[in-house]
Order: sequence, then C-alpha cells, then structure tokens
Amino acid sequence: MRLVSRLLFFLCLLMGLTWSCTQAVTIGSDFLDDQKSDLKFLDNFTMNFYTEKTDSVITYSPNVSYQLATYLVGNLNDPIFGHSSAGIFTQPQLPTSALDLKSSNNIDSVILQLRYDTLGLYGDITAEVTLEVFQLTETPDYTRNYYSNQRFDFGKKLGELKFVPHPKDSITVTYNEDTIKSAPHIRMPLDVSAFSDLLLQDSAVFTVQNKFQDYFHGIYIRMSGTENTMLGIALLNSLSGLTFYYDTPVEENHIFKLVFNTFRVNMVNFNHDYRGSPVGTALDLSSDNTNWYVQGMSGVRSYVTIDGLDQIPNAVINQAVLEFYASFPPGDDEVLFPPCNYLITQEQTDTTLNYDTDVRLALAVAQGNHLNPIFDLVFGGKRSDPIPGPPTVYKYEMKVTNKIKEIVAGNKENIIYFNPFSKADYPHRAVLLGPNNTIYAPRLRVTYTVL
Repeated sequence: MRLVSRLLFFLCLLMGLTWSCTQAVTIGSDFLDDQKSDLKFLDNFTMNFYTEKTDSVITYSPNVSYQLATYLVGNLNDPIFGHSSAGIFTQPQLPTSALDLKSSNNIDSVILQLRYDTLGLYGDITAEVTLEVFQLTETPDYTRNYYSNQRFDFGKKLGELKFVPHPKDSITVTYNEDTIKSAPHIRMPLDVSAFSDLLLQDSAVFTVQNKFQDYFHGIYIRMSGTENTMLGIALLNSLSGLTFYYDTPVEENHIFKLVFNTFRVNMVNFNHDYRGSPVGTALDLSSDNTNWYVQGMSGVRSYVTIDGLDQIPNAVINQAVLEFYASFPPGDDEVLFPPCNYLITQEQTDTTLNYDTDVRLALAVAQGNHLNPIFDLVFGGKRSDPIPGPPTVYKYEMKVTNKIKEIVAGNKENIIYFNPFSKADYPHRAVLLGPNNTIYAPRLRVTYTVL
C-alpha cells in the first residue's frame, strides 16, 4: 500500500505539472497582457462503429508472457451472441522422478484436481454440469505457439464427473488418517484401469519428461450437460494436478502428483457460432445496426472510425476521453451475462492486435496490473457501477489522448479497436449502445489549446 500511495502521489504531481503547462495561462503577463493561450473543447465528432469476427487468439506460447492466467471450460447459449464453447488441452508433467510409483503394487485411485478461478465464472453457476476427460493420442509441441482454433486428437475417455460447481467452498479431504482442508477445487476420479499399463513401462518413462510425454500425451477436458455455464480453472495453481494414490511392496498410502506448469502445452480451444443471433446480423456490414459488440474468448471485436478530427486546428491536444455505454437489448439476460469488467483500445499490426499507446503507458505505470487503481486513473476502461433501468446501463470511459494525437498527426490509421482486457482469459461480453441512441450515445471529448 505504501508503494501504491507513493506512485499515486508522484502520478498526481506529474499530472499537475503537465496540466499547469498545457492549460490556458497568461503568457508574459507583465508585458503581453492581451496574448493568452486559448483552451477549446470539441465533442461533436461522428463515430462509425463496426463489429467483426476474431479469427483466433494465442492460448499457448513458450513465451510465458503470452500464456493464459485463466483456463476456461464450458458452454454458453447466449441469446445475443449465439453459442460459445471452451475446452482445455493440457500436458501433465513429472515434477520429480516417479520411480517409487513404478515400484507400486497397486494404484488405488487417480484424481484430477482443478482449482477454480472465480474470474472465469460466467452464466449459470448453480446448474449441474458434467466434466469429461479424454486421453490425447498426439503430443503437442511445447516449443511453438498454439491458437484458440487449434485442436488435438484424443481417444479413450478417462473419466467424467457430474456436479454442481461450488467455486467458493473449501474442500476437506481425508487420506491416510490425515484431514486436509483445501481451497475450492474440483476433484474428479479417473478410471484406474485406463492406467493399467503405466506400471509396465520402462524406467525412463518415470524419470525423463519427454519419455513420459511420448507415453502419456496429455488430456482434453470438456463440459457437457449444460448450455449456460462457463468455469474458470487456475490450471497452473499448485493445487491443480493429476494425483496417483498407490501402495508399494513395503508401505501403503503413497501419493504422487503430476503437475501443470508453464514448460508444457496448456491451451484452450474456443468455438463461436453466431448463426441466427443479433451478433450474426451485425457482422453483415450492410445491415442497419443500432448496437455494437465485444466478447471475450475468441469472440467478436468492434472498431470505430472518427469523422471530424480535422476540426481541430493547429493545437496542443490536452486530453481526449472516449465514453460509451453497455446495456441489454430485448431478450437479453443481465443476470447471467453481465458486461465485461474492463475494455481496452487496440491497434492493428501486420499479424495481430496490440494495445494502444495509452494502454501500454497505463500498464507501465501500474506495474503491469490492470486491477491496480493507477491503471484506472491513467487509462480507465473499467465498467462503472450500474445505472438503474430497466434495462440496466453501464458506462465505460477511456483516456485516449495519445491515440487521438497519433491519428491527428497522421502517424496512425483512423481506426480504434475495442476488446475485453486479456481477451482469452475471460468469457464476458458487452452490448454497446450505438450513436443513434438518444440518451446514451457514445461520445469523444477533446480538449485542446490553440497555438
């Protein structure tokens, strides 16, 4: 907290100094009383919004900075965004030698543990769901990038579990006369017979990761039994893993746990079907759309072009603030599908979308954490408290000063993309109100000083 307080102090000091240099002031007041800077304000720009599909997003990379924080599994049958699904492909890894497991007489049970990540919860979390686990029949290459449209072949089912999620309830496990209380997680028993030939493998399988991976390629986790539940899994959490309970010729009640970590492929496959939905209609550029749409996972994104920036004369742009609103059209369900917590602006590069300068600067000041209050102070993008309806309305406000400067200077294309922050980690979406809305139309406010 002390560090945050100091950062906030210096940031406010910097903003104060910047404002004092750019606001309307008397210049040389002792001898030029009639020469003053001229502070102006514009907000009558015309904004043209469009929604488009996202081809795919990276969900695994050997570069750890591109790896996911939350791994999603589930299905959503959204009245506005159509059908979406997410499934996890992952490679359990040997943390140490497993020769003691090889020497066992008997594998008592195999349990897949999956730690909940509440940031990924979406839809109906009270419904009974079924998780299914399958064994991969091919080995993903951990040295290359994988995108959300990638899939791997899988074969026999290792197990399934029907349950009602309890992502906030701790778990008590009793084993070998010890009782352990653990953080909320899913415990899925797998078919022990599916691992019957494991103990017959060469010793190298139990000591060399690549040999183990050649034998056990990995697992695929998917959800069935419900159409409106998405769960977030903290796959890389120490509580997650594949645990073997076994006996040895000498002793009983041993435990060996395969872990999930950043050194092997852990990725999510996303699928989106917009047919027959309002989003599907909006993707047709010839249609007359009153709303625009953004979605997490590998869902749709939107972009805006701005007419009227040439109204700004030769001037210093002090600040540019973009504000827009999210709500719920007829037929939507605001209880199941609340809008995104954070939205950010992006720009198109040769191969992908990257954060705009304003977002990158805010992250730098906030030490890479968009949940840091400093990020909200410098850039914004945070969903507001609800404005009571019906329907309920939420406001987003973003400081896009650098982006507008770059467009006006001709250094960047006149186009701003919008996406949820850390898109692949979250299932949330937002229906954003268009320029024709009589109360909550989007607006760009530019304050500038004429030179």
